[in-house]
Amino acid sequence: MCGIICCGWSSLRNWNLVPATAMAISMLRRAHATLGSSALGAARARAFSSSASSLISEEEVRRFEEDGATVVRQLFPPEWLDQLRAAAELNMKNPGVLCDEHVKPGEPGRFHDDQFLWRRHETMRRFVYESPAAEIARHMMRGKQVQLFYDQLFVKEPGTRKATPWHNDHSYWQLKGNQVISLWLALDPVPKSSCVKYVKGSHKWRLLHKISSFSGDEQRYKESSSLPDIPDIESKRDEFELLTWDMEPGDCLVHHSFAVHGAPGISTQSGRRRAYATRWFGEDVDFDPRPGTMHHMWVNAGLDPGLKAEEPLKSSLFPKVTPAPEVRV
Repeated sequence: MCGIICCGWSSLRNWNLVPATAMAISMLRRAHATLGSSALGAARARAFSSSASSLISEEEVRRFEEDGATVVRQLFPPEWLDQLRAAAELNMKNPGVLCDEHVKPGEPGRFHDDQFLWRRHETMRRFVYESPAAEIARHMMRGKQVQLFYDQLFVKEPGTRKATPWHNDHSYWQLKGNQVISLWLALDPVPKSSCVKYVKGSHKWRLLHKISSFSGDEQRYKESSSLPDIPDIESKRDEFELLTWDMEPGDCLVHHSFAVHGAPGISTQSGRRRAYATRWFGEDVDFDPRPGTMHHMWVNAGLDPGLKAEEPLKSSLFPKVTPAPEVRV
């Protein structure tokens, strides 16, 4: 454990530390001395959660508000990444009822996609409640509170030609409101050539578009067929400014639910692209079970929140997450 601690602190010293971060590190050192290594993990998570909002600048929040997407760097300690990678491997062997494998038999590669891992994996549950993610989401939304909508694992293996089609998330989701945000945490190095790409400013379109299943199931969202098609981004790339980044493990994309985005396949020379996404919403969001959303698929899988249209999302399926209090030792 000591080696891990030293490694983590060494990497933190490379950051441009603000006072809240330094205070968090000081608390962690005292926690180790006082509580011992068995309690350090929880103490570390709470300390970082309490300082997360201080690590995000006003400029980053404004960039998110203007562009609809941004990247925040290295706010998640390495221990989280190690645990999430291990949990991802377990999930690929034992997926949940909502798992999709988007690569058809006979096609190259693998594109694994699963949801609601936090209800099955202790690692993901702890991440939701103890990592900086909830506080980052609340801060970026300028919200008073934050609730988890769901979490999602994406794994693209090298040689996977299957692309993620252009879409926005809000068209898939049974939500009405503006404070809806995703954090897409890279668990592997992701070069620009493999990274998610966003149409800058597209969240301002507030587009509800016809949706489709990434795996090609034409019947799944057929009730959305009356909605307009999403613009043909590929044929009109010169008309849009696309945002994308080189990412290291621990970097995190933050995007608005109305931001239009997609991702390419990855070459055989590329490494794996594992990412863990958490979806969050704030106090201005209500339930909107309109036809053609993921709600009906979730209900069929036994995940019914028991809500009516226009109601606040008060359900154990969507837990309110209070950022952990500052550690006192």
